[in-house]
Amino acid sequence: MDIRRLEAFSKVYELRSFSKAGEELYLSQPTISAHVSALETELDVRLFDRLGRTILPTQAAEVLYRYALDVFNSLAAAEAEIQLLQERVAGDLIIGGSTIPAHYVLPSLLARFSSRYPEVRMDLKVADSTKIIQRLIGGEGMVGMVGAREDHPDLTFEKVLMDELVIVGSPPLASRTKQPLIPAELASLPWIMREEGSGTRRAFETALDAQGAPRPQPVLKVESTLAALQSVLAGIGVTVTSRLAARPLLKTGEIVEIQVNGLDMQRDFYLAYHSRRHLFPAARYFIEFIRQECRLGA
Repeated sequence: MDIRRLEAFSKVYELRSFSKAGEELYLSQPTISAHVSALETELDVRLFDRLGRTILPTQAAEVLYRYALDVFNSLAAAEAEIQLLQERVAGDLIIGGSTIPAHYVLPSLLARFSSRYPEVRMDLKVADSTKIIQRLIGGEGMVGMVGAREDHPDLTFEKVLMDELVIVGSPPLASRTKQPLIPAELASLPWIMREEGSGTRRAFETALDAQGAPRPQPVLKVESTLAALQSVLAGIGVTVTSRLAARPLLKTGEIVEIQVNGLDMQRDFYLAYHSRRHLFPAARYFIEFIRQECRLGA
């Protein structure tokens, strides 16, 4: 089975588009189609249903994609191990970062790692904690830094940093709110919340549950920290976020912290990786680098 055909098939599977797959691989759409057709002929099975402009993978495609990932990972591991024999730390490293780590923690760490190991090509994928964890489980990334953990037999989570959550609002809204609040009173405020998979939201709701306080019903749900903070600036309501993210706006006074008594707003950031997958040198060195840097205070 030709590896180039597998690469073309996998890109079509991931992007659900022959033309986009061609752009990603710098190949023409007819070449991509020819590679997929050759695989279908070789396997004597249809891999995609073409419904107008919609491309849907068949059950056979689901199976082939799963095994194709194993093939690509094995080839990457072989290349990396051979490079290690030559005392080189090189190759591709896919890093998953949930919103706060990706925007406020990882950039400086990646800069220092890249300076130390310039032959490592890094690809930072940003999503909420749940999606990053799912990608690690599915083999779509090597290492992640997330704000929540899950019990999964194939994943290892190492606590590397502590974070503090703060509740913030616009100055006019804060001035109308009697403070300090108790946890049970928070639900009465107009809330801007991150999506359900967000580590920030999960940590906040866990803290409320521990106090027996009701979970707020948001007037607005957003999928990024920036959108949440901009919505606070617009006066829509309050939000909970990392102090790292809120610090610049708190310093200028554009937003203010809402004081709450009796609520544990500490949470952890975790280094996460697949414990059963082969970690090639770039990933192993990156994991050890993060451990050391975080012990030194990042």
